[in-house]
Amino acid sequence: MHEGSLGTTLRTIRTARGLSLAQVASATGISRSLLSLIETGRSDITIGRLTRLAGLYEIRLADLVPEPRHPDPIVVRADDRTVMHYAAEAIDVEVLVPEGPHTMQALLATFAPLARMQDYIPQPNEQFTHVIVGRVRTEFADGRELELGPGDSATYISGDAGHRHANLVDDVTRMVIVIRRPKLR
Repeated sequence: MHEGSLGTTLRTIRTARGLSLAQVASATGISRSLLSLIETGRSDITIGRLTRLAGLYEIRLADLVPEPRHPDPIVVRADDRTVMHYAAEAIDVEVLVPEGPHTMQALLATFAPLARMQDYIPQPNEQFTHVIVGRVRTEFADGRELELGPGDSATYISGDAGHRHANLVDDVTRMVIVIRRPKLR
């Protein structure tokens, strides 16, 4: 994802809601100066900070991701996957199954050597993770930890306190993440 276009989108959403940078900073714990840098495309954003902004703006992260060139509710082609680059954390997230008319979202996360998420991500829904290559530690804000190696899987709900992932090896780690959404109505 190009940070400049994401920043422009975030600024548009903030101003449409009539919020100042100071109000957003107070509500999210992200400094006013960093928010300004993100909105002008001069700074990258972490996964956790983007999640906090989406929560404040009452939008889904999927609303910030460009639509695939050939949207299909069943098939996502390899050359049509949306990739979100979180340069500040050295993590790329590819959307395998976008949020949509189904009860799950699937992601492929690629962590650079020793990369780690800075913030805890609240996740009220059940989540499944499967490590393809590398070694991941999932840390929960309540103190729990899981370590997974190649072929290992885990299912959990981190709740409002959240969780974060860290690559434990000096090589690339890749993992599939599937998030179960509430049943459709």
